[in-house]
Amino acid sequence: MNSDLFRRESSRNVRHTHGSAKTMMGSESAASEAIGYALVFGIVVCAIGLIYAAGIPALQSSKDMTQFKSVEQGFLILRTDLLKVALDQSPVRTTKLGTAEEGTLMSDPDACKISLRIFENGNERFNDTIKMGNIEFSGRAGSVACESGAVLTKYPTGSVMVSEPRIFSSTGQNGGIMMSLIKINDSFSALGGGIAEVTINNPRFNESVFDTPSVYENGEMEIKIDSEYAGAWRRFLEKEFDTSFHNNSTEDSTGESNPIPFNKLVVVEYVVSVGVG
Repeated sequence: MNSDLFRRESSRNVRHTHGSAKTMMGSESAASEAIGYALVFGIVVCAIGLIYAAGIPALQSSKDMTQFKSVEQGFLILRTDLLKVALDQSPVRTTKLGTAEEGTLMSDPDACKISLRIFENGNERFNDTIKMGNIEFSGRAGSVACESGAVLTKYPTGSVMVSEPRIFSSTGQNGGIMMSLIKINDSFSALGGGIAEVTINNPRFNESVFDTPSVYENGEMEIKIDSEYAGAWRRFLEKEFDTSFHNNSTEDSTGESNPIPFNKLVVVEYVVSVGVG
């Protein structure tokens, strides 16, 4: 009898032990499943965070740059129309210019200034600053402008000249110099994100910058340009005239150049009016 009682008690203990083990295994399985869901949720949240933190800004930056390059190409067409009006090849031209989102298209008569000192046979014949103005688009990716017939682009790293102005040194150092300066004497402003129609017209006949004479011989010229695109201007002038600039050059000014010798110098100003619709 004692033997039967022992067997029954042992059987109950075994069943209790198995039940406890199953309960513990079930609890561990539930905990593991909860941890798994938490890990997956954490990975998803991190992935979404990375997309918002890095992916979307990268996509926006790429979109901004694509739009900006389109605006830059439009400014090359604008330059062509500007020259046609300035050089009396057309009385009026209208350029349809696509603009990027969250940007501004504007014209400022004071934006670009060219200072000239001209010596003829050792005597100073001219010393003045000429306001050239510009048409400029400023956006998130950078800015692009048309100044005196040149197209210039500015990025956070600096400025570059995309298309050169009508300023020539015919035979290099000690040669002839021709400077065609195109002056924009109007101001306007328009928000970007659409198509702007820029109208260019010639309000009067071409005028010389100077009273007579406007042609100088056997002299030297010093030039300085104040502009937000001064770095690009400085590199162009250094190459065209084989000259250098004083150490007071900044991001907004070329500083004064060293004397540039010439046999003959002709400087002509063309005045145009601009508006946007």
